[in-house]
Formats: sequence, C-alpha cells, structure tokens
Amino acid sequence: MVTTRSGARAGIALLAVTGLAALGACSGGSATGEDEKVTLVFNWWGDATRAERYEEAIALYEKQNPDVTIQSGYAAFGDYWTARNTEAASGSLPDVMQMDSTYLSQYAASGQIQPLDEYTAGQIDVASFPTTVMPATTVDEQVYGIPTSIGTLANFWNADVLDEIGVEAPEGDLTWEEYDALLSDIAEAGADQDPEVDGSTPYAQLIAVFEIWLNQQGKQLYTPEGEFGFDEADLTEWWERIEPMVADGAFIEPKRAEQSAGDNLGMKFTANEISWYNFLVRFAETSGSDFEMTLPPADDAENRGLYLKPSLMLSMSATTEHPEEAAKFMDFITNDPEVSKIFGTSRGLPISESALEALDDLEGLDKQILDYYDEVLEVVGTSPAPPPEGAGAVEAEFLRIASDVSYGATSVDDAVAEFFAGAPEMIVTD
Repeated sequence: MVTTRSGARAGIALLAVTGLAALGACSGGSATGEDEKVTLVFNWWGDATRAERYEEAIALYEKQNPDVTIQSGYAAFGDYWTARNTEAASGSLPDVMQMDSTYLSQYAASGQIQPLDEYTAGQIDVASFPTTVMPATTVDEQVYGIPTSIGTLANFWNADVLDEIGVEAPEGDLTWEEYDALLSDIAEAGADQDPEVDGSTPYAQLIAVFEIWLNQQGKQLYTPEGEFGFDEADLTEWWERIEPMVADGAFIEPKRAEQSAGDNLGMKFTANEISWYNFLVRFAETSGSDFEMTLPPADDAENRGLYLKPSLMLSMSATTEHPEEAAKFMDFITNDPEVSKIFGTSRGLPISESALEALDDLEGLDKQILDYYDEVLEVVGTSPAPPPEGAGAVEAEFLRIASDVSYGATSVDDAVAEFFAGAPEMIVTD
C-alpha cells in the first residue's frame, strides 16, 4: 500500500465525456529521406477543452521537432471506440492512440497494438512510475499502455446546493447505509427547489463503483484468470438499491436525467455523484458551485476497495511506420513539464515525477484535487491487472441492464438473470 507523498505522489471513469467527432485518418505517413516530414496520427477521446490542451501540446512538440507533423482527432468516449474498432478491423489504427484499461487486453491480444518494453527501456521514461500501478498496464507480462495520469474515484458534494436546501455536507466517513440515507434526506429537502434537487446519479448502475464495493467485500470484479469474481447474490444485493432509491428521489429518475444530457451534478439536478476525481474542474465550471470531495462510502474504514487506475494511457499501433517517433511523442506527452502545465489536473494528477513537479504551485480546484489525492494515497491498494478482453462490452451491458431496472422496465431478479445469461459469453479468456 502507498502511504507517503514523497515517492507515491510521484505516481500521480462511467461517465463518458462528450466532444465533437473529428476522427483521425489511418496510421502513419511515410518518410523516405532525412529531410522529409514524418506524419503521426494521434487520436483521443474527450471534450473540447481537452482538445484545446492537446492541440497546444502538439504545437509545442512540432515546434521542437520540425520534421514531425501530428495529425490529430478526437471524439466522445463511445464514438471514439466505435471508430477504433472499425480501424482495428482494417489494420489502420492511429500511430498513437489514447487507451483505457478496459480495452487494453482486447487490443493487445488481437495484435492491434504493440508491446512497448523496448521503448520503456530507453525512449519512454517510466522510472518514476509507482510499481503498484504498472500491473494494470501489462498483458502477458509485457507493457502495452503508458499512463499519462492516475485516476481514482471520489464522492462529490455540491456545497452550494446543500447549503441552499439546508443539508450539511458530510465531514467524515460514511457507511453505505449512511450514504443512502443522506441521499434520501437531500431529495426530501430539495423537492421544492427549482430545479428540483435529487440525491445522486444512480451509482448502482456504474460498474466502477460496483467494483470498489466488491473489493470491500473481499471479492473482485475479475479474477486473475479473467472470469467474474462475483456471483448472482452479489449483483442482486447491489442492484436491489436501485428501485427504492429511485422511488424516493435518492437516485434521480432516468427520464428526468435525460433532460440534463447526463450532467446531473453540473446542472444541479442532483447534489452528489461518485465519479473520477479529476472531474472536479468540469463539475465546478459547469455549475458555478463550490464542491467538497470525500472518499466513497465504506463499511470498514480500513478497507476502502480503492486503487490507482492508470488513466488516459497511450498505446502504439502495431502497424505504425514510425515506432521510434511514436515512442518519442508518447514520452513527451507523458513526461514533459510544459505539457503538464498545459493540462494541469484536467487529466488527473500526472503519473510522471517530472510532470508532477511542474505543478507544485497548484491553487484553487487543482490544489483541491491534489489534497484529495494525498488523502487517497493513505488507503489505496495495488492496481489489478487489466480486465479481460470483452470487458468493455460487459461494462456496457451492466449499464444497459441496470438502467432498465432504474426505468422500472425489468425486475432485479430478471435483470441479474439476464446479465449472467449474456455477459460471461462476452469475456474472452485463454
């Protein structure tokens, strides 16, 4: 377990962010002579603000490397993976692509991305990365993803909204029962507001939150063999929260949530949400409110179930014509101090020591994120191996079926049966 800032701090989602679909072309431009430019295609998911930061970083790289042109494109999370899957089928993935741990095994096992060990031994500096995180970047003991930052979950509270409705934000630990009761209290106090304030987005629909709850029970989302580490009884207990909490407003009703385009917290439709800690900037800027961040609920404060997730990893296409240049660009995006200043904490806190040290003068929301990270360092465990191939499809199925429960379209028993009838078949194991 990581317990100190000095070495561990150097290691610094299922909500998809939206953005304009501007998908990149196929992999690799060619260079037949030293004076000819190399073109690298680089794609990522995110919104317009992330795009602005990436474009600023790319401009800096091209200025320092005048013989290299970076052809970039981005999309919302779902659209991004649709485009990558299409490219993978034709062997035309971008030279460098943003990678999520959910898809790492899939793309590595199919040979669509290449192992990076020969580059991490030289061109890509990973020496300062925490060893507790690196297992989540490897498939078959080879590195396939280079994390640019570290992600973990936080519990967000809109302090201004809570003040308006007369509910005090929690200051210490909450058990799951206490948390659910507080969400119900928020809904009752916020019923007369305009807009009405509900408790939270239904956290029971999010597989990332389910995972930390499982970890707290001594179980896993996936076993090391790539099979489910939970059973029907576990999922039933988890999804049984949905119906009563939707009924009393502790969870926002799905039809009402549609009006906020998925940003319930930012639009002040809810006062709480469990999400990725770097979303603080997004929530605060959208709502114009002050936020408090606390650790997610746990019935045992000594067992939080949290770990550091390698965030916004970079992977290299197996068919790139310019692997050396691609590796150099990946190192730049990950380790360069000026790039770190461009992004601030919008990607989460950097995993690279040199990138993190560039942010020592953090203020405001960025400082709040750093303070939360320091708190998390005291309780996190070792990151698990990447989930098996097919985990992305499982996550989508989990959300779809849980949403049906929220809408009242299916019972919990039928939902659990449906999940276990289909989801195991989506997992590809050796």
